[in-house]
Amino acid sequence: MVCQTYAPYRGFRIDVQVTTGKTLCLHNVGRRYKVSWTISSSSQPVQKVASFPEQLEFISEQDAFRYAEKRAHTFIDCMHSEDSAIYSLRDVGGGREEAPRA
Repeated sequence: MVCQTYAPYRGFRIDVQVTTGKTLCLHNVGRRYKVSWTISSSSQPVQKVASFPEQLEFISEQDAFRYAEKRAHTFIDCMHSEDSAIYSLRDVGGGREEAPRA
C-alpha cells in the first residue's frame, strides 16, 4: 500500500491510500490499483471527518491518486456549500417576522 498526504484544503487534511491488486486480462494477469481516501481536520488529524474506499480500479497508481484527490476536494467543497446555504437561510429568515397578510 502506498500512502500520500496532501496539503491542507479548506481546513481539512486529505490522506490517500492506493493498494495494488491483480486482475485477469485477456491474455494474462494485469496490475490494477484500488484507492481509498480519508478527510480529517487539519487542526486535529486524528479526528476523521469522512473515509471512502472507491469501488473503481485504475490502470496506474498516479491516476488513482489524482482521482482520489479530486473526489476529496469535491466532497469538501460540497460540505462548505451546504454550510454556507444553512447559514444564508438563517440570515434570511433569522428572527424576522412577516407582516400578516390581509
